[in-house]
Amino acid sequence: MTDSICDLAVIGAGVMGLSAAFIAASDRPEKRIVIAERDIVGSGTSRFAPGIQINICRNQKERSLIDCGSKFWRGIYPDGQWPKGRDCDVFWLTRNPGELARQSSVSHPTPSTSFALAERLLSLPQFSVPGDVAVVLDRGSYCQVDSIVQDLTQRLKIKGVSISERTSITRIRKGPRNILLQISDNSELAAKRAILAIGPWLPESPLRQHLTDEPGLRVKKVVALHLAARPTPYCPMIGLFDDYAFLIPMIEQGYWLFSFTSQEWDVKPVTDELRLSSDDLARANAILAKWFSSEVPAVASARVFCDCYSADGVPFSRPAKDIAGLHVIGGGSGNGFRFGPACAQEAVRSLYCADKHAITAT
Repeated sequence: MTDSICDLAVIGAGVMGLSAAFIAASDRPEKRIVIAERDIVGSGTSRFAPGIQINICRNQKERSLIDCGSKFWRGIYPDGQWPKGRDCDVFWLTRNPGELARQSSVSHPTPSTSFALAERLLSLPQFSVPGDVAVVLDRGSYCQVDSIVQDLTQRLKIKGVSISERTSITRIRKGPRNILLQISDNSELAAKRAILAIGPWLPESPLRQHLTDEPGLRVKKVVALHLAARPTPYCPMIGLFDDYAFLIPMIEQGYWLFSFTSQEWDVKPVTDELRLSSDDLARANAILAKWFSSEVPAVASARVFCDCYSADGVPFSRPAKDIAGLHVIGGGSGNGFRFGPACAQEAVRSLYCADKHAITAT
């Protein structure tokens, strides 16, 4: 860290924080931007998330977040040129097609058949679709978020953004002219404005005190199994809508990733201490047993991490309650990759718009 004043300080180098820095650096390339990360870039939730893009939203708020996030990612990775991922077909399976249609952000999801799906699943021959289940064809994408984080990091460095790893911010206070961020070594970083984006560390962090209108944050365990079946390049993603679970063909890695909902709440955001439990396995097997006519593929390995969930499950972007020029974003609720860029954009635009209003008032 240097003693000079930066225009924007971003606290947290996960996908939300990096998105905010990228938006600010793209809009204002002449400004000095600094990112402070307590560990290393992408060491939290972004290290493990599969980065699913799907056209499902529960309400208009989520629809607007999806639209903004999709536009942001298409601008960086046009034509599906993801670092380690791809655009793909998504086959949705559900016994409630009306609800699927209601939650779809596209106008007319395309009806399909179990036969059309089976033709694409040569690597999962035991997978079967019961006769009372509707099959709907859609488009989506997936890309390991850690690869996106590393790519964004390189793009930000090219734009001149400074990234300080192993730099923990312990306190934020308002100085006479700027925001002062105290670092764990007792030095300070001065910034004209700042964005706090520390993911699952926010609920127990002393920095949480700056968040206005407490959204009831909790940290939940996130689990995905790696199934020992090698997908082919022709394989689609499968969305098990009624259980909100996914089978994702991780072609480069050579396994199917099965993402489902764990119910273990209030965990500590220490990845090395999180474990796959017998309850997780039982929950996963109960879902998979609905779809495999014989033995379910063996579990080769698993990824276990956590995320910060807000009370309504929707990420937030809010000005701090006590420090002008500080904005807090978070509560990815398992959707930080899809919704995060919209929260980041709202924070950046709000901070710089406030400056314009101040100049106009003067």
